[in-house]
Amino acid sequence: MRLELIGLNHRTASLEIREQAAMAPPQIDRALRELSGADNLEGAAILSTCNRTEVYLSPVEHHDEDALRRLYCRLTGLPPAAAGAAYVLRDDDAMRHLVRVAAGLDSQLLGEVQILGQLKEAYTRALAATATNNILNKALLRAIEAGKDVRNRTGISQGAVSVASAAVQMAQRIFGSLAGRRVLLVGAGETARLAANHLHGAGVADWRIANRTAANARVVADLLGGRVTGFPPGAADVDWADLVISATGAPAPVVVGAAMLDAVRRRKRPLLLLDLAVPRDIDPALAVHADVYLYTVDDFEDLVAANLEARRKEALRAEQIVEKHVAEFSAWYREHRVAPTIERLHAVLEDLRRHEVERNQRRFSPQDHAQLERFSQALIRKVEGLIAANLRQASVQDDDLSLASAIARATARDMQDAGVQQVLERLRQEGRH
Repeated sequence: MRLELIGLNHRTASLEIREQAAMAPPQIDRALRELSGADNLEGAAILSTCNRTEVYLSPVEHHDEDALRRLYCRLTGLPPAAAGAAYVLRDDDAMRHLVRVAAGLDSQLLGEVQILGQLKEAYTRALAATATNNILNKALLRAIEAGKDVRNRTGISQGAVSVASAAVQMAQRIFGSLAGRRVLLVGAGETARLAANHLHGAGVADWRIANRTAANARVVADLLGGRVTGFPPGAADVDWADLVISATGAPAPVVVGAAMLDAVRRRKRPLLLLDLAVPRDIDPALAVHADVYLYTVDDFEDLVAANLEARRKEALRAEQIVEKHVAEFSAWYREHRVAPTIERLHAVLEDLRRHEVERNQRRFSPQDHAQLERFSQALIRKVEGLIAANLRQASVQDDDLSLASAIARATARDMQDAGVQQVLERLRQEGRH
C-alpha cells in the first residue's frame, strides 16, 4: 500500500517540541506546494493541531525513516535532535492511525469532536493545493466517514469530561438555551478560557471579563466580543450577570463582600455561580436563596469521572468500527492496484471491437448496424467483466498481482508497447509494498 505518515502527538512529544513542530496555515500551504512537486511523491496532506502535527504521504516507493525525519524537520522547522520523537507508520498501520485520529480515539481528550473538523480542514486544504492523489483522497474521506460513524454508533463523545465542559453542561441544565445569557468571566487563564470557549460555542454572546492583569482581560474580551470590567468584580457586575464563572489563582475569594451579598439578596431572577478555582474564588455565603446556584470543582469531579469511564467503555466498540473501516479501505486499495490493467484491457478490447464492427458493417444492412453495435458492446463487456472479476479477486483475496501482469502483457501490440510497460512498472511498484 502506498501510504505513510510521520508525526508527533501529545503521547510522544512534550508541549515544547509540539509547539516547535506546529504549522500555521500559510506554512502548511507552502509545504503542500513543495510536496506536490517532489520526487517519489504522488500525494500529501498535513494535519496540525495543538496536540499533533502529522504529514500524510502517498509515495511511489516508501521512504526510509531517516529520509522521512529529514523531510519532517524541513517542513516544520523542528530541530533534527528532536525528530527522534516522531513516529513513522505505513500502509494499514498508517490508515488505522488516521481513522483512530478521526474517531477521537487518539486524542488527549478521548472522543473529542473538534478533531473531525480539523481533519476535514486538512483534507480541504490539501485538495485546494492539488497536493493529494486518489489514494490519499480515498483515505482521508474514509477516515472522516469513520469518525462520523463512530460518533453516530457509540457514545464516545457524550458527556462532559473536563471541569470546564461539565460546568457548561450544568449551566444548560439550569437555563436551557444559553443564547442571550449574560456571563461574567473572572480570570483569563487556561481554565477560564476553556470554559469561555464552551460557553461561546453554546450561544453566549454578552460578556464581561475581570482579571488581575487588564491586558490579559482585553485579549479574552476581544476574542469573545465582550468588555473588560474591574478586578475584583463589583456588585453591579454580579447583578448584571446571569452566570458568573470564576477561575483565578487568587489565594482567597475574589467574588465576595457585603455589597455583593446585598446585590444577590435583591435579585429577582436566577443566578448561577460556577467556581472552578482551587482555592475557591466565590464566597459560599452568596448562595443566600433558592434561585442562587453555587457549584465548585468538587461538584463536577464525580460527573467527569463517570463520563470518562463511560467513554472508555464506548472506546472498545469504537475500535471495532475502526477495524471495519480499515479493512474496507485495504480491500479497496488492493482492488485499486489492478485498475491500470483493467483500463488497459478495456482500451484494447474496445479498439478491437470497434475495428471489427467497422470492417464487417458492410455485411449487414443499415437497419442492423445499431443492433450490431449493441451486440458487440455487450459481448466485450461480458469478456472484460469476467477477466476483471478474476483480477480483483486475485489481488484482494490472494494478494497476487501475477495475473494482472500476465493480462497486461497479453494486451501488448509489440515487446516495446509503452502503455504496457507503464502498467507493468506500476504493478512492480505495488508488488514491493
